[in-house]
Amino acid sequence: MKNIIIVGAGGIGKACALILLQHDKSNDLAISLADIDYTQCEKAIQWINNGLENPRKLECIDLSKTQPEKWNPEGEIILDCTPGIHAEEIAKIALRNNMHYANLTEHVTATNAILKLVKDNSKCFALQTGLAPGFVNVWTKKLISDFKTELHESKIKTVKMRVGALSPTVSSPSFYAFTWSPIGVSTEYLNKAIILKNKEIISVEALSGREDIIINGIHYEAEHTSGGASDLPQYYANEVDNLDYKTIRYPGHFDWVKKVKSQIGKNITPELLKSKMIREIPFQETDRVIIYTSITGLQSNKTILEKCKVIEIRPITYNSIEMAAIQRTTAASLAQTAMLLLTNKYSGCMLQSQFPTEKFLGGEIIKEHYGTFTS
Repeated sequence: MKNIIIVGAGGIGKACALILLQHDKSNDLAISLADIDYTQCEKAIQWINNGLENPRKLECIDLSKTQPEKWNPEGEIILDCTPGIHAEEIAKIALRNNMHYANLTEHVTATNAILKLVKDNSKCFALQTGLAPGFVNVWTKKLISDFKTELHESKIKTVKMRVGALSPTVSSPSFYAFTWSPIGVSTEYLNKAIILKNKEIISVEALSGREDIIINGIHYEAEHTSGGASDLPQYYANEVDNLDYKTIRYPGHFDWVKKVKSQIGKNITPELLKSKMIREIPFQETDRVIIYTSITGLQSNKTILEKCKVIEIRPITYNSIEMAAIQRTTAASLAQTAMLLLTNKYSGCMLQSQFPTEKFLGGEIIKEHYGTFTS
């Protein structure tokens, strides 16, 4: 048996467990859920088994009385589904216990700390492996490669990655509804974003690059948010003039967020912004995820060519439970990463530029939740 420990039994953690078990046809996986809230852990296990045709036994690990520096789990992989502020301490647990590790966070500070911590380790530490950062970066790598192969005489000028997890309906004043972690939203709205602009890697303020975007005839707005580009600005610095990531929202939302940030003032923190937002923004269970990538190139005849790809993903039903679009997209990317790590072919830190593009996108989990990608 291959033991996988998922730390964090919230929406993404339990979805990742369900997806992994759905694809475990030979019953080779043993999955444990670990959380500081034992009741949440138990409810997550019940939810997982409600989604399976044949219920499985999952271990529930109570972390409420456990000090991180003294926790020594046994297994092949730790999948970290906790907020980014905990990423470094969870990575240290994996390092200490000779386990592979993967996380989801767009938290740049935590990512940099882990990069220094496990630089040459024999186990693999795959970072930022969710939807954005995560899938969108690997997918964009493929689209850039396809563009260069098809139009080898063209010079790539601009790469745009745009992702939004959106409710079907919104209303004023926020023009938004939470479909995923409020602390994740507030963090990406405050931390700086790394972009490639005019061949230079720069850091820009969150919500500082508003653009209008029309996808399938619907008007949206997109803004800089932190972490979504992963390490692609550095990776493509000598090949592409401009590359960035932005979050998609309905028109009016970003203006509202800027007003709220101004009201809070200079002492604003992700927690303060989250507290303000959850008092005024509703939660909705139904959602959809929009993923948009654009590659623009200058052809030999000086004309501009743009290649755009769009994926829209809806919730999925497993038996008696529904998995939201943001759950399935984020968890599927993490689960596919786990399957890569179980091969023991990877070591050290692995950011999105280093992911094996074809193996990742060609994985059965990715194909089920995102579709099949061919050149």
